[in-house]
Amino acid sequence: MHYLLHVSLFFLLFFNSLYANNDRSLQLKQMQNESRHALVVGNSSYKSLSTLKNPVHDARAMRDALIERGFDVQYLENATYRNFEKQIKKFAMRLKNGGVGLFYYAGHGIEVDGKNYLVATDSDISEEDEVKYETVALNWIIDKMKHAHPRVNILILDACRNNPFSRSAGGGLAAPPNARGMFIAYATEAGKVAADGSGKHGVFTKYLIQNLNRPIDINAVFNQTQRDVLRATNQKQFPVMYDKFIGSFFFTLPAKTNISKRKSSYSFTSQKPKSYTLTINPTPYDAKVQITNIKPRYYKAMPLQPGSYTIKVSKQGYITKTGKIDLYEDLDIDVVLQKRVLHVKNSFVASAKKKSTAGIFIDKNTGLMWQDNRDARSVERAWSGAKLYCSNLSLAGYNDWYLPTIDELKGIVDKSRSPAIKNGFKNIYSSNYWSSTASANDIGRAWIMNFGYGYSDYNGKYGYNFVRCVRK
Repeated sequence: MHYLLHVSLFFLLFFNSLYANNDRSLQLKQMQNESRHALVVGNSSYKSLSTLKNPVHDARAMRDALIERGFDVQYLENATYRNFEKQIKKFAMRLKNGGVGLFYYAGHGIEVDGKNYLVATDSDISEEDEVKYETVALNWIIDKMKHAHPRVNILILDACRNNPFSRSAGGGLAAPPNARGMFIAYATEAGKVAADGSGKHGVFTKYLIQNLNRPIDINAVFNQTQRDVLRATNQKQFPVMYDKFIGSFFFTLPAKTNISKRKSSYSFTSQKPKSYTLTINPTPYDAKVQITNIKPRYYKAMPLQPGSYTIKVSKQGYITKTGKIDLYEDLDIDVVLQKRVLHVKNSFVASAKKKSTAGIFIDKNTGLMWQDNRDARSVERAWSGAKLYCSNLSLAGYNDWYLPTIDELKGIVDKSRSPAIKNGFKNIYSSNYWSSTASANDIGRAWIMNFGYGYSDYNGKYGYNFVRCVRK
């Protein structure tokens, strides 16, 4: 009887082990074939908060590490509020195809009333009550990712900076209230602050990238990162994880699996003269890099023979930079382009680009280009239609028009005048124009600007008001 019991237990354990191994192989095979999408954002240069030196470098390194791990990466560097919001929506749409979604942010993060907000570079914040109107709410990002329903949702924040408006000690970010079904990691524990590192990279991201290369489960990756950061900071910075998704995930898949039978392979290489790699990191990141004295097109970490090379970095709207590089070692160079400034004599002047009969006005104080009254006054829409109208607008040869924020509309109002609107925007009294700023207290309302009397108010999104589009 005992013998039969032992034999039965042996076969039970054997088949359970066999099933577990087969199940793991199926999971690894799924991971090997599933899509991977990431949105990586690094913000360093801020309008109203202190400049941070690490986030852009951290974001670039994370972008490259994720690309090597098979991710299709959307990348934002020093993101404005509008572009930040636009890319989050695009990212969420891509996640609806399933697979893995990963959001990484390095930069200023602020906690107000138990909620977390990520700060865009052009966020204009002077008081605490302005934070939720000028920043991107973390809860909104989480909701967008969860609503898309990929297999795995990962959110990583190296953004635990102090709330500059808090009178109490501590600071940092609050624990996520709606993390179910996600894996969320903070650079340090909730309510604590992680400062900029002393080197090129922050401590948390530095060790995280190192551990992404290890063929271990996501929990093991972040547990090891946690130990590394604790050791490196003398127990002062304690990264935390909120693991609330079911399943497993490997950034780097284990090499020895039973997913498929390995095939024989071979390769031969010819011995080449010694070469060096050249990497140009342009700002803005999407600027074009060219090596003008050779035929091959430039690409990152391009191997080149020792010698002299002429480099050109350019982007429309920026001042082109050219330079000469004598390459006798591996080089990694940052090149920053300056924006080309349009000089005008008056605050509002007609555009030099006369590609349309409609007048275009430029405010030299903000650099914003506006529709004039002749075109905008004839357009009347509900709020959603107003946004759609601007996004589809092609005027004066430009296609990047958008519905202005309430602050942008306030910027062209002078209450000392009668009517309050400046000359470039003369209009009849009591004409209300939509802004893209929704009411924080009522989801069904959005802010409007009265161009006759120069006051702002909010109105139901279903109502009809006039539209005046703007572009950077």
